[in-house]
Amino acid sequence: MSNQHTTPRSYLFVPGDSARKMDKAATSSADAIILDLEDSVAPTRKAEALRVTADFLNACDSARPHPEFWVRVNASQPADALAELAALPLAHVSGIIHPKLGSHAQLERMGHWLDALEARDSIQGAPTGIVGIITETAASVVGEQARTLTRGHPRLRGYSWGTEDLSAVLGRPPIAGRTNANTALAQSMQMHCLMMAAAAGVDAIDSISANFRDLEALAAECDYARELGYTSKMAIHPAQLDTLHAGLAPGAEAIAWARQVRALVDANPDAASFQLDGRMVDQPHFNVAARILERAGETG
Repeated sequence: MSNQHTTPRSYLFVPGDSARKMDKAATSSADAIILDLEDSVAPTRKAEALRVTADFLNACDSARPHPEFWVRVNASQPADALAELAALPLAHVSGIIHPKLGSHAQLERMGHWLDALEARDSIQGAPTGIVGIITETAASVVGEQARTLTRGHPRLRGYSWGTEDLSAVLGRPPIAGRTNANTALAQSMQMHCLMMAAAAGVDAIDSISANFRDLEALAAECDYARELGYTSKMAIHPAQLDTLHAGLAPGAEAIAWARQVRALVDANPDAASFQLDGRMVDQPHFNVAARILERAGETG
């Protein structure tokens, strides 16, 4: 079954019909691998992808360290998604990626399916998690149903975003044009995901960087995402992982600030606030400092 809940820094997509790429990804530095049964698989190869993915998971040696294994199912086709879940060895799956997630009712449905399948297989331990991609349709971004996603769910681990499917809904090419329209759309969805994840109390997972050869652009994306508050990001190639991990790690300035805050708290345990470099620091800042130091491996 899945490990105790941690926050992966990286989620690496792998096509569900490629055993070779799965084997390579499993030995990479990715914290989590997404075995994809949806968009990276041609419609004629869906059945083959499910077979290859199930075989890969069944062959996994649970005694050896490995990344978390997640599976993206064809959730926009509920009957297909349920059949996929029923065929997967959930004992080896940390979580399910729910694409085109647009309402709490869809979360509940996925949760009920997983309840039944875990009972069927007598799975004990941490429940199979869910990560939802919540910007792939207009209805998943605005309206009453979209707002229900702020309620979260016991299985929910995080929300992520993307603009490829949304661009198709809007009837526009998902590429940079003569203006900054493509960037503006991406930034608005990125901010929407960040706030929705915070409201639901789950991880905010930044979207992919499509040009896996441009590591300089990836580093800039990671800097921007980190400063917004993202701690995780999706990837499409193992070559992106080192840059991604370095870019999402707390910066030296943030760590130095967090250490100063912790020192003040330790020296003055009964104080509600402090002055630090001319700024007030109080309980919300104490909490952020603790999270930064935890991510930096300083848990003392």
